[in-house]
Amino acid sequence: FNALFAWLVVDRRANQLATGLALMFCGVGLSALIGAPYIGRPITGLAELRVPGLASIPVLGPALFVHDALVYAAVPVAVATWWALFWTRWGLAVRAVGENPVAAFAAGRSPRAVQYQALVLAGLLAGIAGAHLSIGVAKTWAEWMTAGRGFIAVALVVFARWQPLRAIAGAFLFGGAISLQLQLQARGVPISPFVLDMLPYVLSLAVLAAWGGMGRQAAPGSLGRVFQGQR
Repeated sequence: FNALFAWLVVDRRANQLATGLALMFCGVGLSALIGAPYIGRPITGLAELRVPGLASIPVLGPALFVHDALVYAAVPVAVATWWALFWTRWGLAVRAVGENPVAAFAAGRSPRAVQYQALVLAGLLAGIAGAHLSIGVAKTWAEWMTAGRGFIAVALVVFARWQPLRAIAGAFLFGGAISLQLQLQARGVPISPFVLDMLPYVLSLAVLAAWGGMGRQAAPGSLGRVFQGQR
């Protein structure tokens, strides 16, 4: 889907917001159609891996050290992303195109190729994250099981000011809000489940209100813009 999104916004120069929303709803419908036979069917899924010694720590042990392989891989992937963006020639090209694609083009880079690479890689990671809800958390399939959590990721990026290492800390904050919501529901706290479901999204709005201005200042200079050249 992100390869299609890249073609539409980079080559065809379609509006990014409208294109993203259209593809999102298309994905929701397509996943509902393909996943219909699997609704409610449990699967084995990813096995939990306990970190010896650390998993037995009260409170923190089960929260941090009893997870599947994808959860443990999340932090190294974020660190690898930071390293790739700030310590490699490819990362320099990505940041240059994000700040000023015209200048990057003048320096011999292909903004179109860099944008394609970044979008496809981002879509790959987002797809793995969405799949993890099914194969690692719920271990079954249900329509709309992501519940719009991708929009929480947008707030996380603003909170982290486009810095992968800061995003690690922010992910624990937002993940904690989601976990708190589930724990309160499981313990039968006398609060409307609809109010509890709102918690992560209310936090997202609060973050956008508090850090939105700083996020705009830290955002890439050409965010949302497409290079108008042919290369």
